[in-house]
Amino acid sequence: MTAPLPADVAAILERGELCYVAARARRGPHVTPTVFALAADRVWVTTSRTSVKARTWRTDPRAAGLVRVGEVALSFAGSVRTYDALEVGALVPNLLDAPVLALAWVRFTRKNARFFAGYALDAHHVPLAWTPPARVFTAIEIERAAIVGPEGVAETFGAWPRRQASARRFRAVGARVPILEALPEDVSGPLGLVGHGALALEGPDGLSVLPVGWVVERGALYAAAARETFALAGAERPRLPAALAMDRASWWRARHMVGAMVRGEAELAVVAELASGARSAAAIARAVGAAEDAVVARMRPERLVWWRGWTSGTVAVP
Repeated sequence: MTAPLPADVAAILERGELCYVAARARRGPHVTPTVFALAADRVWVTTSRTSVKARTWRTDPRAAGLVRVGEVALSFAGSVRTYDALEVGALVPNLLDAPVLALAWVRFTRKNARFFAGYALDAHHVPLAWTPPARVFTAIEIERAAIVGPEGVAETFGAWPRRQASARRFRAVGARVPILEALPEDVSGPLGLVGHGALALEGPDGLSVLPVGWVVERGALYAAAARETFALAGAERPRLPAALAMDRASWWRARHMVGAMVRGEAELAVVAELASGARSAAAIARAVGAAEDAVVARMRPERLVWWRGWTSGTVAVP
């Protein structure tokens, strides 16, 4: 996508509070929410130098993201450039980009001033990995974007695949071990059993992060959205590596943020194309407020990553 960004895309990025950023890690997509800012037509985020994203971007500098503003969302993908003050080899490139870096940091600080105020209040609780010396500043140059509403895709910019494979049959089978029971109670409690999420899918054309509704039925986890929305992932087969981020954000204090990421596979079912189980799939789609022409994704988790403030953990799913 050529600069400047389309006005509609820039407007959503200016108004959005959090960006759900995904990287293509060794075990499949990894997606979590973070504060961000728009500067020089790029999305700027920070991450710990030792995080999964930072390690992944050293060898695979690709990213995808999602920003929500009310019922409208912006899904985008592009290339990554990381600025690390401790990387000696990057000293000259960083100096050459100093004016852009200065602008980006000013906008990042101004946009997220209330979160920095929250850090100040909780200074004695903030771990080293969350302090400026342990973090890197990252720019995502947007190459494709899609504006998505409850009924599907409203507008696209750049090349999107627009394909959608589907399982032939669907059955809402309960989980042997209810998925959210593996989480700490003070994480699963605030999350509840239904909500909005960000679903990262790894298709043949790369990563995409889609706005979905999610619901737990009989212990199993499902995500659903309009068929047009899922087609952005370009699925050529019904199962894709996936990660679903679910969270309850705080308006200004990272200490109060709670969330979880489910990593594994998503089995996709287009309700209108099912040979059997269409009624069960349609009921799940209705439960999250998805459009009639919906796709339901059954999450087949391998592990859960959870966070509560600055505390986090990983749980293997039996």
